[in-house]
Amino acid sequence: MDDIYYEKILNRIIQGRLRLRLGDLVLFVHEPDSDILEESYEIFEKAKEKAYFSDCYLDRDIVNILVENELWSPHDDRECEKIAKDIEKLKVQAFKSFFKKQELKGIKRTIRSMEQKLAKTSAKRKSLDHLTCSGVATFARRCWIIEQTTRTKDGELYNFDKVGVTDVLDAYSESAIQPEEFRKVARENPWRMMWNSSKKRGDVFGKPSTQLDSNQLSLISYSQLYDNVYASPDQPADAVIEDDDCLDGWFIVQHEKYEKEKKAKEIDETLSPKVAGSQEVVLMAGNRQDASEIYDLNSEHAKNIIGNRQNDIRNANGELNFKELSDVKQERRMNAVNQGIAATKRR
Repeated sequence: MDDIYYEKILNRIIQGRLRLRLGDLVLFVHEPDSDILEESYEIFEKAKEKAYFSDCYLDRDIVNILVENELWSPHDDRECEKIAKDIEKLKVQAFKSFFKKQELKGIKRTIRSMEQKLAKTSAKRKSLDHLTCSGVATFARRCWIIEQTTRTKDGELYNFDKVGVTDVLDAYSESAIQPEEFRKVARENPWRMMWNSSKKRGDVFGKPSTQLDSNQLSLISYSQLYDNVYASPDQPADAVIEDDDCLDGWFIVQHEKYEKEKKAKEIDETLSPKVAGSQEVVLMAGNRQDASEIYDLNSEHAKNIIGNRQNDIRNANGELNFKELSDVKQERRMNAVNQGIAATKRR
């Protein structure tokens, strides 16, 4: 996408409206204000009540239909969770492999493939939502909002004589601003200069936060996210910041680092000063989850030592003395070398 495309998106967000061309017809779909949103909830409730008495399906009915026709199963939800976690792991790999361009390309291809799989699997659960009372009511609410916010060039409400409400709704939905588009607009000029300037004056978009529409709030949220990245003492390279996958990986790494330090601090506070200062501390876990969290508190060096000790124990014939552990023997050798060097210096 070229710069003009993103300038167009920024202008749309600032203006609070989408310019639609449908053949020879030009319409402007404005983002709903608080008054329209307030009334739209009433439209939803009335439509839902009408759908209920028209014998539309309830949510629980749809679940049974999906399961009976093998269109969805609880396994699909578990699969979605697994795919989402796998994508997170891949993004961490992308961050750590940023300077290995060929490897990074392969990781990104896998991420895109898994995102498509996640979207497809997630859609199965919602495939019949439009037949439920809530689905019918949601559609009625969205159509009503389009009727209240679609205007002509003259600023008059459009009467939908040439195109239908659903045509405009479909075009509006297809033009929804995607997260990656918000992110690019938020981190680059001209918005970045506007954002920094408006923070000093305190007048983002020139109106109170309660009057901001969803697109404007999303852009502010992403702008604050990048503010936090730029202010971080561990700020990644600019090229990483400009790569959404790699930056997501950086976020995950930072979060894991924060959680690890928080957990370690909580444990330190429960230990006596004498124990807390020990070189090694053994903590008993109540279950596998606790054991996993305790293990993650170890540094990479400590994890390597644990792995080596496990190998020593497996390979030992009978009992194994602590001094016979490979890391202990290596440490003893290093101490002996250092002592020899120190004795030489004293002569």
